[in-house]
Amino acid sequence: MDDILFDTSIIIDHLRGVRSASDLMYKVQAGEMSGFISVITEAELLAGKDGGDERRERYMSDLLDLFIKISVDSHIAKVAGGFKRKYNVLLPDCIIAATAFVQGYRLLTKNTKDFERIKEIRAEAPY
Repeated sequence: MDDILFDTSIIIDHLRGVRSASDLMYKVQAGEMSGFISVITEAELLAGKDGGDERRERYMSDLLDLFIKISVDSHIAKVAGGFKRKYNVLLPDCIIAATAFVQGYRLLTKNTKDFERIKEIRAEAPY
């Protein structure tokens, strides 16, 4: 089974009802696919405009619990800083890319334009 790091964009698509993204969430839930996220993705999702809606927050918490969360350690931070200098991509994206790189995970994203600039990782759109 391939280890996959999910970018925020895929989970947002699921929340918006995009069937292909939801199919991926169901595969993670069923254990058919391993699912990892950076804590940066967790923060981006929790910063969304739906904060304060108790039902929505509970759903978000349950959704995030499907994933193994990867914290930003010093090594990931150093790699992310290097990506930022080298490719001039937004720092949150560099941290997510560095997480994929350090862990050896494939990155699933809708934001292939920016992530493909970072040559050290495998970033692909799943649908």
